[in-house]
Amino acid sequence: MAALPFLHRPWVRTLGLAGTIVALFFLLWQSDEPTVPTDAASLRGESEPDGFVVNGQFLSYDETGRLTTRFQSPRIEQFESRNETIMESPRATLYGEEGNAPWQVQATKGRFLEAQELVHLTGNVKVTREAEGGRPLILTTTALTVNNRNRTVYTDKPVELTDAVSLTRATGMKAWIDDRILELNSQVEGRYETGQ
Repeated sequence: MAALPFLHRPWVRTLGLAGTIVALFFLLWQSDEPTVPTDAASLRGESEPDGFVVNGQFLSYDETGRLTTRFQSPRIEQFESRNETIMESPRATLYGEEGNAPWQVQATKGRFLEAQELVHLTGNVKVTREAEGGRPLILTTTALTVNNRNRTVYTDKPVELTDAVSLTRATGMKAWIDDRILELNSQVEGRYETGQ
């Protein structure tokens, strides 16, 4: 009961009111601060990946369960918001029909667009297919797209094809992996060496 007369003093009420006003201003000031980002992209920035894999590989199978594509890379970065995967120094094996030699593909960079099942390869792209009893068929270019959905590869960049007896240059090409068909688009030049 002795404390109650103490609360009736004007300076105690003024001090209590001042403390309440300071607390109110502090709460209002805190509510004006921006909210903390909730998604990972906001925290790390759009240029940083959601995740990465070291020495990873990507496998693709057809509807019967047959392995059709194997991609390997020393570093794979995934960007979920863009449905995109970036690969450093990708190497791939593209399998055709049973009994046909697979195609070996390598490049400096690779970009996999999951929704379209497209892989865009850039920088020193080299495609090799072993030939029976001879030098392999080698295709080189600066950029190449692998369409895993319809099993084609294509580019509009200059390409160079070499095998045991020929060297062919062209601008643009399209190839059907399973059918082993290669179509050169334009400016085709070739040199053939006949066996003696």
